[in-house]
Amino acid sequence: MMKTRILTKGGKIGICNICGEEGKLTEDHTPPKGSIRIKQVELLSILNHLQADMPKKNGRILQNGVKYRTLCHKCNNDYLGAKYDPAFNGFVNTVGDYLKSHIHLPKSIRTEIEPQKIMKSLIGHLAAQGVNRYKKGPDTEPIRDYIVNPSYALPENIRIYYWLFPYKNHVMARDCGFLDLRVGKPCVIWFLKFFPISFLVTFDQPTELQLNVSELSKWRESSIDEKVIEYVQLTNLPHQFWPEAPTDYTIITYGRDAIVSYQYKSKKR
Repeated sequence: MMKTRILTKGGKIGICNICGEEGKLTEDHTPPKGSIRIKQVELLSILNHLQADMPKKNGRILQNGVKYRTLCHKCNNDYLGAKYDPAFNGFVNTVGDYLKSHIHLPKSIRTEIEPQKIMKSLIGHLAAQGVNRYKKGPDTEPIRDYIVNPSYALPENIRIYYWLFPYKNHVMARDCGFLDLRVGKPCVIWFLKFFPISFLVTFDQPTELQLNVSELSKWRESSIDEKVIEYVQLTNLPHQFWPEAPTDYTIITYGRDAIVSYQYKSKKR
């Protein structure tokens, strides 16, 4: 079987995955720098990650974490890096500090967050995944406008969830089809999972589909600088491989760039 290379770098000149403008492209770290320790990782297809009966292939070795050369300077640095990522990183690091501490953990932790900035950062970095992926169907312009206009609220057809993720691997996918057979209506999902938090984005989620994780998009109408109190649940977590692994009642299909990465350990002879 021919080995499929996971593309992470577009041309030095190309179409920005967020704004759609053509120009010089820059490299975007996902998760953003400051929320995760940048290190040498091995990059694999998500299918290779999930199928126990499938032989593990040697993945791509990336020296400085997972990053995609797919964003223009303005979207990558002026919007994500300067305006939104500090709030995202602050939320992630607060949760991570609790998990890494040796104190007895309560059922939830209380933290102050800027939800609109966190959601814009998350959507922006997920949009950066994959080479030449500006077009997202009917959501192309709404996602672009949401990120490049700090005052815009989260589009009505998007919902965002999060939960604790106390594991070492990093999982990321966009444009996945998700179907809960008990509901019978599909939707599109994007997700990003890394220590210490997982995020899930749904598009046109059926009203009958109820997810037993915390919803960040309840703050969709908050102003860009508004701060709120969020209680992060530390118990009743989903399975480690949810939602990427199918279950007895869920089916999922993956977009072409679904990936998992692990800290690389050289194979000594």
